[in-house]
Amino acid sequence: MFHFFSQKRLQSRGFSSGQKRRKPNETAASEMMRTGWQVCGLLFILFAMMVSSWIVFTSSDTSIFAGNPLQAFVVVTVISATFMVHWHVSLPQTFRQNSTVTLMLTIILTQLMLVKLSEYVATTFAPGGGFRFLVEPYIFAPIVMSLLVGRRHGTFAVVYASLFGGMTVANDEAFLFIIFSMICGFVAIYLSNQVRKRSRLVTAGVYSGIACVCLAFTLGQIQWPGLDAGIEQWEMVGKQALSAILVSTLTAIVVSGLLPLIEAAFRITTDVSWIELADLNHPLLKKMTIEAPGTYHHSLVVATLAETAAEAIGARSVMCRVCSYFHDIGKMKKPAYFVENIGDGHNPHDDLTPNMSALIVMAHVKDGVDMAIKHKLNAVIVNVIREHHGTSLIRFFYHRALKLRDEIQQQFEEGKAHEEDIPEVKTESFRYAGPKPRTRESAIISLADSVESASRSMQKPTVKKINEMIDDIFRDRLNDGQLDDAALTLSDLATIKNSFSKTLRSMMHTRIEYPKLDEGTEKPKVKKKKSATIEPVTSTGEESPEKVASK
Repeated sequence: MFHFFSQKRLQSRGFSSGQKRRKPNETAASEMMRTGWQVCGLLFILFAMMVSSWIVFTSSDTSIFAGNPLQAFVVVTVISATFMVHWHVSLPQTFRQNSTVTLMLTIILTQLMLVKLSEYVATTFAPGGGFRFLVEPYIFAPIVMSLLVGRRHGTFAVVYASLFGGMTVANDEAFLFIIFSMICGFVAIYLSNQVRKRSRLVTAGVYSGIACVCLAFTLGQIQWPGLDAGIEQWEMVGKQALSAILVSTLTAIVVSGLLPLIEAAFRITTDVSWIELADLNHPLLKKMTIEAPGTYHHSLVVATLAETAAEAIGARSVMCRVCSYFHDIGKMKKPAYFVENIGDGHNPHDDLTPNMSALIVMAHVKDGVDMAIKHKLNAVIVNVIREHHGTSLIRFFYHRALKLRDEIQQQFEEGKAHEEDIPEVKTESFRYAGPKPRTRESAIISLADSVESASRSMQKPTVKKINEMIDDIFRDRLNDGQLDDAALTLSDLATIKNSFSKTLRSMMHTRIEYPKLDEGTEKPKVKKKKSATIEPVTSTGEESPEKVASK
C-alpha cells in the first residue's frame, strides 16, 4: 500500500508515468505447484489409487486380480513407483514439471477407460468374438504424449499404459493385449515424428491400423480363409481388417480435435500450433516493421540461425523460429536507442551517462514482457523474452563508465574536480535482471542473438574470422555462467557452433559487381572489386563505439 502512495506522489510531481508494467505472477506457492516434489509425489499416489480402484471395480471373474483387491493395489503401487523412478532417471527435466506429470498420468488413465469402453463395444456388437483386439485405441496415449512432449515420453506412455491395461482385461488375454498395445503404440510414435500438419496424424492412424491388422494375422486373431472358403468368411476378414484401420484412424482424428483443448489446459504448444503462430502478419511484427525496421531484420536473421541450430541438435526448431520473431519486441518502446535502428543518424546515447544508457537498453526486456502479456502471447515466448540476455553484462556501457570514472579521477588528482564527483561503478548496474536461459531453445536463441549482433561488426568476413567470433562468444557465455541452467551438452554446443558458422557464411558471402556500359560504347567495364552482402560496422566482434550496441 505504501508503494502505491509513493508512486502516486511521484506521478503528481511528474517523475512517474503512472503506468505499471505487466509481469508474470511468480510466488512461492505457484513455484511449488509447478516444480515441487511434494506435489509430484502426491500425483503419483493419487494415480496409483485411481488405477487400482479402476481395476478392482471394473474387473470380471476372469480378471487377473479378481477377488483380490489388496494384491491389485500392491502391484499397481510397485509399477507406479517404478514408473516414477524410471522417469526421474531418464528425463529429469520434464519430471520436475508437475504439469507434464499431470498430463502423462491423465492420458494413461484416459487410455484405460477407452480400453474398457472398446471392450464393451466389441462384446456388445460382436458377441461372437473376432474383434476383441482390433477395436482397441492403442495409439491414443502414445500419439498425445509424442505430439505434446516428445517421442521419449510417448515411449513411457506406451510401456506403462500397456502394463496397466493388461491388468484390466481377462487373465488369458493379458499377454496378447500387451503385445498389441506395445507394437501399435511404437508404430504410432515412429509415424508421428515431427508432425507439422494435422493431416499427418490421419496418415499415422491409418498405418497404425494396418500394423494392427498384420499383427492380428501373425498372432492368429484374424484367420486367413482358404481358397475354398465361402463369401461369409472373406467378408468377416474384411470387416475385421477394416474395423482395426477405422478405429486407429478415428483415434488419430479425435486426438487432432482434442489437441487445442489439451494444449490450453496444460499450457503446452505443439509444432502444429507453433507453425500457426509463425505468421509474420501478427500486429506486433507488423508494427515492428514500421517503428523498428532494423530490429525486425535482426529478429528474422536470429530466427534463421536459431531454427537451423535447433534442427541440428534435435531441439524444437519451429518454436525457436517463432520465439526469435518476438524476442526483441520491447525495443519498439524506444527504437532510436538501439544500434540497428540508429543507422547513420545522431546517436542519442552520446547525450546520456553510461548508467542511463544501460537502464534504457535493459528496459527493453521488461517492456517486451509487458507487451507480450498484453497481446496474450504464448507463455514460452514470454520466458524467452525474459531469458534471451540472461544476467549478462552490457560491456560497452560498462567500459564507458570505467573510462569516465578514470577521467574524473585524473581530473581530481589534478585539482580540477571534487572527490564526490567521482562516480561509483558497480557491475550489477550493468547486468540484465535475468533469469538465465532455462531451456535448450532459450539458450540457442540467446546465443544466436549475440552471434548475429557481433557479425554486423565484421569487416571482410572470412571463415576464420567467423569461427573465432563464434568461439569468443560461446567462451564468454560459458565463463560467465549464462548456460548453467540450460540442458546443453558440450557436444550440443559444438554442433550449434558449426550450424551458426555455416549459416553466417551463407549470409555473408561475397558477390562480383555487375559490369557497367559506358554511353556510346558496347564494351563493358568490369570492376574486379568484391563487396560483402552485409555492410560492416567495425573490425572487431565487439559493439561499435560509434553505434551503441543494444545487445
